[in-house]
Amino acid sequence: MRYPDQPAHPAPGPTPDPAADDHPSTPDGSAWSTIVEAIREAGARAGSSAADWWAQDTVGARASGDTNRTARTVLAGLDDGDPAVCDALPAFDASRARAEAPSDADLYTDAAPAGAPPWQGLAPARRDEAIDAYRDGFDTAAHDWVARHCRLALPAPTDATTEGEGAVGAVHRISTAAGRRRS
Repeated sequence: MRYPDQPAHPAPGPTPDPAADDHPSTPDGSAWSTIVEAIREAGARAGSSAADWWAQDTVGARASGDTNRTARTVLAGLDDGDPAVCDALPAFDASRARAEAPSDADLYTDAAPAGAPPWQGLAPARRDEAIDAYRDGFDTAAHDWVARHCRLALPAPTDATTEGEGAVGAVHRISTAAGRRRS
């Protein structure tokens, strides 16, 4: 039986968007921002740790060969965005090619602060945003710490360098000045 105010053929309701922010476990803007920042910081800690390991074998105590030259090459490559250098540095592995690599859900669960919604309750767009934040934190910190390790591996500046300039800047300044004197 149909009630008089009930339509004979009800219109279909809107199809819910699984990526919408009104997903059951999706927190509001400020709460989500806090969660994303915590995840970015966790990525940064992992990136700086990866850079520490990289430095040991590349410009640190376990490195062989001319570490000064390696450090200068890496710093110049970072400044120039040289793919040959940047691709050889620690980076977030989104492919999870290694068997021991954690899944996206594991990264989120380990990095999210207490009270954050579970991975399974997040909308797909929020999941992507969380992993992008981790990746950004990791890659930014890894490059920053690699540069720091390379600067520390170079000899201390001498009186020929300007304070705060660093050895690479001094080499550039001195070679530029020498080139002007030859002309």
